Amino acid sequence: MKLVFKTPAKINLGLHILGKRPDGYHELETLFQMVSLYDQIELELLPQGIEIECNMPGIPLDDSNLAVKAAKLVQETWPKQARGVRIRLSKKIPAGAGLAGGSGNAAGVLMGLNALWDLGTSRKGLIPLANQLGSDVPFFLTAPCALGRGRGEVLEAIQNTKKYTVILVYPGFPIATSWVYQNLNLELTKKPKNISILQQFLSQSKIGLLGEKLYNDLEPVVIKRYPEIQVIKARLMAQGADGVLLSGSGSTVFALFEDSARASAIDTDIDRGDGKQFLTETITSFSEFLPGEILDRL
Repeated sequence: MKLVFKTPAKINLGLHILGKRPDGYHELETLFQMVSLYDQIELELLPQGIEIECNMPGIPLDDSNLAVKAAKLVQETWPKQARGVRIRLSKKIPAGAGLAGGSGNAAGVLMGLNALWDLGTSRKGLIPLANQLGSDVPFFLTAPCALGRGRGEVLEAIQNTKKYTVILVYPGFPIATSWVYQNLNLELTKKPKNISILQQFLSQSKIGLLGEKLYNDLEPVVIKRYPEIQVIKARLMAQGADGVLLSGSGSTVFALFEDSARASAIDTDIDRGDGKQFLTETITSFSEFLPGEILDRL
């Protein structure tokens, strides 16, 4: 038996760092949004064990891979029902790009194995496992758009039914999240940021106003070390984007467009070497990327 499905990327429409937590993580407030850049996952039932294959060079094929960690966690949680699985990852989402491709893969494996191994749980029932895997993983089980607090794992789903176009520009190099946070000056993040304004414009589908209010406290750290990020932002704004921002800790820059025709004409001259430009749109439903055989079991 096999299951084949997709897992999306995410962007952060707002990211405010509130301070350092006793556990070493940072307290934050963010607005997550799934977008239609997808990895494909195939789960094949095996009698026992966990195997993984991936088309993208540099992706670990051992226990450090989040998809493998997710499968092992499911086996440990449901030892009587769990069996074995071969995981085949066909990745398009760049790694180390601020798009949480690995976190989306992990969440997808949790949901896929629930169906493949007939575990009988729900998306809500998988959240405790997601919390053990990483700060972004619970979002991919919650809603296509959500307000995140804490480490990003305290989530509130946001209803957003109108789609808009998002261009993603990956500059061709990854950025380590740990490096960004190590170099963050918390004194520079103290200025109050009102994420409820972003939420309001999003719910009202006022993409132009939303674009004007985008913010990311991590962006100045990244631009100081990688000035080419600012060059990409300037090119996108000059070509009529409604808003431009670094996603998460980078390295991907995204641009919002209410006018999809204008977005289709954008050229950032980035498709050279390892750099890539992706034309995507916002996701409003899990049914856009998960098949019924998985959704019906959640």
